[in-house]
Order: sequence, then structure tokens, then C-alpha cells
Amino acid sequence: MTAHGSNCCAILVNYHGAMDTAQAAWSVYADHSAVDICVVDNSRDEAESTRLRALLPAKARLLVASDNIGFGRACNWAFETCSHEFVFLVNPDVRLLSGCTARLLETMHANPRLAAVAPRQFLDDACRWMLSPSWFPTALRAWATESALRNPKHALQVGQAVRRESLRLWGSETVLPQRALSGGVMLIRRSAIVAMGEDGSPEPLFDPRFFMYFEDSDLCRRLKNHGWQLAIEPNARAIHHWHNQPHKGALMATASEQYFAKYDGAVWRAKAARLATQPALGWGGLTQVFPQEGLIVPETWREGWVLELGLNPLFVPCIGRMGVGSVVEFPRDILANFEGTRLWARLGSVNPHDTNYWYFEVM
Repeated sequence: MTAHGSNCCAILVNYHGAMDTAQAAWSVYADHSAVDICVVDNSRDEAESTRLRALLPAKARLLVASDNIGFGRACNWAFETCSHEFVFLVNPDVRLLSGCTARLLETMHANPRLAAVAPRQFLDDACRWMLSPSWFPTALRAWATESALRNPKHALQVGQAVRRESLRLWGSETVLPQRALSGGVMLIRRSAIVAMGEDGSPEPLFDPRFFMYFEDSDLCRRLKNHGWQLAIEPNARAIHHWHNQPHKGALMATASEQYFAKYDGAVWRAKAARLATQPALGWGGLTQVFPQEGLIVPETWREGWVLELGLNPLFVPCIGRMGVGSVVEFPRDILANFEGTRLWARLGSVNPHDTNYWYFEVM
């Protein structure tokens, strides 16, 4: 533990998830007891707020919103009510592992141009499955993604680029510069936010127009546009119990439109939108079903292999597990996180330049 924690406040937003939010808050406290904690309750439910207050650490400060003001505005409210130089965004489904906060704070103090830093994130409690890095969204990239989903050759090219970036993170033990970070667990420097203000006006943490989703992409883009740096500290670790939530697709689509309208020209947005209405090509010829009994690994990969699981054949986003040996188990331990959604699997060596790998569909 370092003394820096006294100038740090963790911000959490609750929406009908008192137990999860409280457990996330307790993980912050257990990891670094000097860090202050501020929780915003968006539930519009007095009983929920009462239960949440009883479950939180005694030092936690609870702000109860009169309405569901959204994730971004809730974080802004907490940000405005504290004066700490560092604010630590922690989702209710995140659990910090020992030393995470101190390591992130040390990384921030080592580089005064670093505006935000995130830890290495695992999907599971056993810390076997790692989350991929965030991709910087642009309208051109959105078009390229939609195009690749309709062209197997382009999909392989995009997938290879994604694989190289994921392996760069998963195999690293040093701080890695990034173009974007996920707001699910991210430490932010207040002075970087303040410095972006114009004409003496204070800059909000998040653009309040984003109710939920893409507010973190927008923040990262604003920070990068002002010359600030972003990074992942692989030696700081957290568990992020992410679950695929298809019912929130409408919120994601609305936020996506807001984001691209704010930054990108209409031409590439229109091209991406037109492509999205066309059916994706069949991929049956590129895959086989992942066998329930597991896979026998080729001898050339046994000194180091990586298994990726993704929601699409581009593996954006994806999770990955690295291992050694002759057998890869069927990934039944984390299938519940994907709610029965069709999954793609890719197995290959840990060599990021190796383009020889196997594709599977996970049933």
C-alpha cells in the first residue's frame, strides 16, 4: 500500500444490483483502505437504496439519484462532489485483486502525462480468461468491420490484426500505451480532465449526452486529442465478471450513433449503415464444432498456445486463455457469461505472427 491512496476516490454506479455493487466496493476497500468510495444509486427505489447503504463499507458515501440519470451523468455527479486528484471508476461486476490500486497509482505518478490507466482484466475468478484490449472506434473502422463480416478473406486479415494486439497485451509484463480504455475499471487523473476545459469552463468527466455506452470511448478520444496518454498496467489485476447482454442492444446502438455523429463524417457512417443491413456471409466452410471432450494440440503449439472466444469471427471483442500442453479443454466454465449466444473459437500458437490456426464454433 502507498500513501497515494488518500488522494483517490473510487466511483461506482448502482442500478438494482446492491449486492454486486457492495461487493465491488468492498474489494476496493480490501485492496487499498485509504481510497475513498462514492456510490451513486440510479435505482429509483427507496428499498434498494436502504439495502445498499447497509451493505456498503462504513466509509462509503452514497448519493441517491431521484431518477435513473444514466451511467455517465452519475459518474459526473460523483466526480463533481469530490476533489481527489485520482478517480477510480469501478463497475459493480469488477473485483480488484491484491495490489491493483497501488500499482495503478504508482504508474500514474511515474508518468505525469498519463491521463488514465487500466489493469489487466480477467473474466473468471480463476484468472485464466483475459479480456482483450479496447479498440478505438471510428466510422471508418465501423465500415471496415461490417465489410469484413461479409467477406471471409477480409475477416481473416482483420482477425489477424486483432489477434496480434490481444497477444501483445496478454503476454506483456510492462506498461502498454493504448488508444482507448474501457470505463469498467479505469483510474483517471482529475487534472487531465480539468485541463481540457475551454474559456475557464470546467470540463465534465463524461459527455452528459451519453446515457450509457461509448462515454468511455468519447472520454479517451477527448484526452488523446488534447495530447494525453492512456495505458494498461498488466501488473495491476482485476476480475471483470462481464456478461453479454443482448437486451441492451438498443442502448448500444443509440450511443454508437451519438458517438459517430459527434466525431466522424456522414460518408463512412452511411456506408457502414448500408452494409449492416446486408446479410453476413456463411462461415460454415471455415469452422468446425468445438468438441465437448476438448482438443488435441498440435506438437508445434504445445510449448505455448492461446484459445480465443469471440462474439463474431473477427474476435472483436474477445477473451483469451493461454496455456501449454497437449490438451485444450472445452470452455464450459465461462459459457454462462455469453447467455447462449453463438460463439467463435480460435486456437493457435502464442506467436503473434503465426497465421496458422484453427477456427471452431462453440455450441
